[in-house]
Amino acid sequence: MTAPALRNGVPVVVRPRPGAEVTTVSLWVLLGSRHETAHGVTHLLEHVLMQAVPPGRRMRVVDELESLGAEANALTARDHLALYARVPAPDALAALRVLAGSLTNTTFPPELVDAERRVVDEELRLAAADPNDVVHDVFFATAFAGQQMGAPVGGTPSAVALLTPADLTGWAHRNVRVGTVAAVVSGDVEPDEVVAALDDGPLGALTAGPQPPEDQARPTDGRTDAVLNSDTAAVIIGGHGVALDDPRLPAAEVLIELLAGGNASVLHEEIRTNRGLTYDLWGAATGYRDAGVWRIGMSTAPEHRDEVVELAGNLISDAVTSGFSAADVAVARRRTAALLRLDAESSLDEVLRLGQHRLVGRDPSWTLRRHADALHGVEATDVAECARTVLARFIVATAGGVAEGPGTEVDRSERREGTWNATLLPVAGHG
Repeated sequence: MTAPALRNGVPVVVRPRPGAEVTTVSLWVLLGSRHETAHGVTHLLEHVLMQAVPPGRRMRVVDELESLGAEANALTARDHLALYARVPAPDALAALRVLAGSLTNTTFPPELVDAERRVVDEELRLAAADPNDVVHDVFFATAFAGQQMGAPVGGTPSAVALLTPADLTGWAHRNVRVGTVAAVVSGDVEPDEVVAALDDGPLGALTAGPQPPEDQARPTDGRTDAVLNSDTAAVIIGGHGVALDDPRLPAAEVLIELLAGGNASVLHEEIRTNRGLTYDLWGAATGYRDAGVWRIGMSTAPEHRDEVVELAGNLISDAVTSGFSAADVAVARRRTAALLRLDAESSLDEVLRLGQHRLVGRDPSWTLRRHADALHGVEATDVAECARTVLARFIVATAGGVAEGPGTEVDRSERREGTWNATLLPVAGHG
């Protein structure tokens, strides 16, 4: 693993995979939706950058990448924006140059912005009809109430409708610069070749600028029920966890595996296998630059929503009280470390992990091996201590409800303020 830099200081992370037939190249801006002054601007810019024709090039970014045989995309997150392409290894440097032209582009034709604004509007409206999408926005709005950290990552249709080409240009001028931009590559490519490809292009011409303000995330909690015109209810029970650079993160990941990971996990065994109240059940311990959350999610019939909430809360509380055996922890840590390695088998997944930990988490020495070793070192006492800390208070978010007839629009929500502790999980009525 190497971490050189361009002449202007832009960091480059390269994970060589000699002989790999596929290489993933990516460019990152370490600012995301939580840094916006115009809601949804990062998400819209992500769309426009991939569809625009950068200065000095003849084709749209996505077309030029596809002509190389690449699969290209972009993502917006709370802490960052990333453009990436999976490409046959011989064309990796060409794809990287295309992405560099895309990321540094600051000229956006009004007709392109108008078209992509409509695309984003369609994307957001489709998501708003799916309880399993909506519930994440409900959760974060409850976990970080009144903060950009809690706002929808993609914006809202009303906010995106107000965005102009000037908003996108302003974002690019302020945020695409030395100090916020980096490159991450995984595949059959030499580090010095990556540096040379970028140094002589628009990324190498970037200059530094002032650091944008970043408010510390302020945790809040409670319960919010968003009732939609749906025959499915999505449920998340979660809380505040640990940041990416917190040494307790491996213990938190093992803890969530014990609660909601494999087939024998606490919630999976009782809620899915024994009672048949859900088809899908998942868990995640997600770290951010200065904060973290844990989430356990599932879908169920609307009439079972509150039963599932209460049952899950009681199961988690009982697990905190009774603890986990050393044997159970050994299985969970082995599985968590194995899944980390299995996910990183793909060069794209490895790139996303590297960017998340080395860049967003500001840990330049992070490696998959080191993280796996930390997971293997988690003991039952570490899990118990982590559980007492991160499972002390619950955040509950639900989305969905009983359909009320064709054409009926339902937009109701109810937020319950205050502390939800791990021994009493009140069941709220429909909003």
